[in-house]
Amino acid sequence: MVESKAMVTQRDPRNEFAFFVVILGSLFCTTGATCLPKRKLPDFQPTPIFQTPPTIEQLAEVLNRTNGIQSLQSNSVSVRVNNEISLSSNLTWLRPRNFRMTATVAGFKGFDLGSNQDAFWMTMRNGMTPELIYAQHEQFEAQANRRMLPVSPMWLVEALGVIALDPYQMIQAPVTRADGMLEITTKVESPIGIYLRTLVVDPQFAFTKQIFLRDPSGRLVAIAQQSKHEYYASVQTSLPHQIKVQLIPALDPPIELDVTIDSYVVNGMTGAPSSQFTFPNTNGYSVTNLIDLNNGMSSGAAPPQVAPPQPYPRSTYRGVPWEGTLVR
Repeated sequence: MVESKAMVTQRDPRNEFAFFVVILGSLFCTTGATCLPKRKLPDFQPTPIFQTPPTIEQLAEVLNRTNGIQSLQSNSVSVRVNNEISLSSNLTWLRPRNFRMTATVAGFKGFDLGSNQDAFWMTMRNGMTPELIYAQHEQFEAQANRRMLPVSPMWLVEALGVIALDPYQMIQAPVTRADGMLEITTKVESPIGIYLRTLVVDPQFAFTKQIFLRDPSGRLVAIAQQSKHEYYASVQTSLPHQIKVQLIPALDPPIELDVTIDSYVVNGMTGAPSSQFTFPNTNGYSVTNLIDLNNGMSSGAAPPQVAPPQPYPRSTYRGVPWEGTLVR
């Protein structure tokens, strides 16, 4: 751990993330930026895979093709927050935990949501004072009391359609819904207990349309609704390009994100990971450890500064959910 010159302030955790997204929206909305155009590429349209109801093993084989995705990139991402705020963003992800999502408006760093092998972080501005919130992965995963974020930002990667299905973790046989979709519920082990994840799968196209995640107490903590799937022949899988994510903390207001990806680069990441996923320079930031915030404490401990500050890439790209058996 390296000493930081950052000031540490105590804030109301109920308002922290809401304030974060409001600041992001004001930065974007005052620049005259416009919405991203949606491409029309018929060659990317998925075609039915199964003509008759598939077995769970057949579904798992198709869904697990996303294991062949090592990286995702896009510099044409639109994010709408709580149905009010629109942001034009870039994102990058590289297995297993490297993730970056940034927006730069008129040359100004609007926000930074990132992760590397050790920690995840969010940066924002409170007037003239830059704010940084962070948590180390293992500490967050072992903490049952979570303010602001009921799951790690890395769960967004699963919401983007990078799904792994282990039939041996199913708690019951797939359930056929009235609309013909299949519900498949599996156990997900974590340091704080067993999560239950329900996938809603199209039995013809073999891609997910919804994901529901319940914590060990049975409380619904995250929902993803997925649509506008496009097929990527290089990995023989379809990914959603329209995603609505709902995060439901126990005590704080829910957060809703509408994400639209115009296009992806699959397994073709440019730029060195050593610079793209570096923890932000904390000089001049007011720093909050999310673990201490969850515990109701104020801490002066500085986050890990593992490398000198690096310039932000002009375009960044994107990532996956939890790896292995842990809830990220």
